[in-house]
Amino acid sequence: MKVHTAHPRSNITSEQSAVETLRLSDARYRRLFETAQDGILILDAETGQVVDANPFLKELLGYSQEEFLGRKLWEIGPFKGEDASKSAFAELQVTDRLHYEGLPLETKDGRRVEVEFISNAYLVDGTRFIHCNIRDITERMRVNQALEAANKELAYQVEEKGKRADELALINLERQTANKELAFQVEEKGKRADELALINAELARSNAELEQFAYVATHDLQEPLRSVASCVLLLQRRYEGQLDERAQEFITHAVDGTKRMETLISDLLAYSRISTHAMPFAPTDCEVVLREALANLTVAIAESGAVVTHDGLPTVSGDATQLTQLFQNLIGNAVKFRGERLSRIHIGAVSQDGEWRFSVADNGIGVQPQYFERVFMVFQRLHTRKKYQGTGIGLAICKKVVERHGGRIWVESQPGEGAAFCFTIPQKR
Repeated sequence: MKVHTAHPRSNITSEQSAVETLRLSDARYRRLFETAQDGILILDAETGQVVDANPFLKELLGYSQEEFLGRKLWEIGPFKGEDASKSAFAELQVTDRLHYEGLPLETKDGRRVEVEFISNAYLVDGTRFIHCNIRDITERMRVNQALEAANKELAYQVEEKGKRADELALINLERQTANKELAFQVEEKGKRADELALINAELARSNAELEQFAYVATHDLQEPLRSVASCVLLLQRRYEGQLDERAQEFITHAVDGTKRMETLISDLLAYSRISTHAMPFAPTDCEVVLREALANLTVAIAESGAVVTHDGLPTVSGDATQLTQLFQNLIGNAVKFRGERLSRIHIGAVSQDGEWRFSVADNGIGVQPQYFERVFMVFQRLHTRKKYQGTGIGLAICKKVVERHGGRIWVESQPGEGAAFCFTIPQKR
């Protein structure tokens, strides 16, 4: 009987293949680790010392690799001296998973960020490590707080009207239904976060989920708000001349409140659609874009008597609808904050350093330097609604459009001497 034995070379080849497979696996993991858009912190489960930290976490918190490696979690800036850090680490000694939503951290330069913190413990060659996933949810928390504030205002208006007539009970029911629906959506979003297990899937969905949340939440608020507005208007018509002055005042406040909510929801939808309804980039003539924006502002420009001039504008690669909205918002802003003198607005464009630098300059009331960053944040108003109408979302939309096109936006101004809102768009994409 012939006995077959394995050739030594085949064993070597098998071992080499295994080593190569392991090397490729490590390379793929390292690539995901280095390019992740969430912060990742690896701890020694026995000592609490940091073994590794990815670039996103260092950029988010402002600390260098040397300030992380070899230090214990509670010895590092944002977590330093925190009893909660030691307590959480102790809990991970006996459990494999921790999850915090809205954990506040302070960056090295003093900024406050709120994060979602998920920890998992695992074994590698007999050594226990802790994998910490840290996601910046500051913007999502801000949107949630704004929606909560808007909902509270609506609840207050409904409650005041409900005290005056039994028919308004239907309005209150609609409000409660809207609250439950919104709470259900928030809860569903939270459940999805717990289900995310793989780093690559987590990174691919995070921004998309946030945009979808803003769109769905504001879209679903429209129907109950229409019901509120319809019932209040019906009440106003049915009891016209029968109610005292105080009752008429309450009804007027209710109508104004629903109109403000409609405007707020409409602006929130416009903000979320920058990502959810974006069109592919194509060659776009900015002369045509400007004409469209000015046509949309015909009434406002005519009523204000504003004089609008412009340089020759280039053709860029972009989303024509969003660029029209960008010019319309900036010019409309200049018309609104024009001051007492005749409004003069000029749109310029110059080529520099491989990009187009656009400017929308006016001679209006201007912006104080301490508010240069704040004006581009969602819901950040510098004036009361009685003085200037608006929700504080217009410039936030401009910032989002410009950043989607690969540019940046800023303001140059002196109070009382006008303002120039500048933005860039790359010449080649």
